Amino acid sequence: METFEYVMVLVSIIIGLALTHILTALGGAIHRLRGHGPPIRLEATYLLWVGFVLVWLVSFWWWEFRFQELEIAWTFGLYLFIILYAIWLFLLAVVLVPHRMDGLEDSYAYFLSGRRWFFGALAGALVLDTIDTFLKGVAWGVRPIFVLQTGIFVAACVVGVATENRRLQLLMAAAAFTMQVVYMFLELDILGS
Repeated sequence: METFEYVMVLVSIIIGLALTHILTALGGAIHRLRGHGPPIRLEATYLLWVGFVLVWLVSFWWWEFRFQELEIAWTFGLYLFIILYAIWLFLLAVVLVPHRMDGLEDSYAYFLSGRRWFFGALAGALVLDTIDTFLKGVAWGVRPIFVLQTGIFVAACVVGVATENRRLQLLMAAAAFTMQVVYMFLELDILGS
């Protein structure tokens, strides 16, 4: 087993746990929508943010493969940073999605009540993502698409905390989800590129 593979084992487990957390909760919501258990109301804003986090988790795991292409010394500090980033993304998923959707009746009301936590965690993830990107090369960190996307996401965090406006929240969630998907296919299409 090479160094990169050794490092990515724990990262893969953490990301896998985050994906499992979200997918298990969504499965529970589907059962409730089918009439098994208390009724649940799922709103587009909430589902778009959940989709955004799902895409980020998957693209993070894919994007970390770039480290294998770089001539980089795997220090314990770098290893801890990558683990911290994976843990932060796991916690972002936990902040957004309750365990098995327990106690959730209206997803929009739930989202609004915890939006400060979510957007705060999202802002922290953006800081870690920026550091991670620059670790892979300054040229990657200063790409216009990365700078623009990060700036828009930071603005969404500020506005998201400040407003309860349903239309604005939906617009931000739709824009963030769309940007995340487009970015993933434009920038991360080839593994390690």
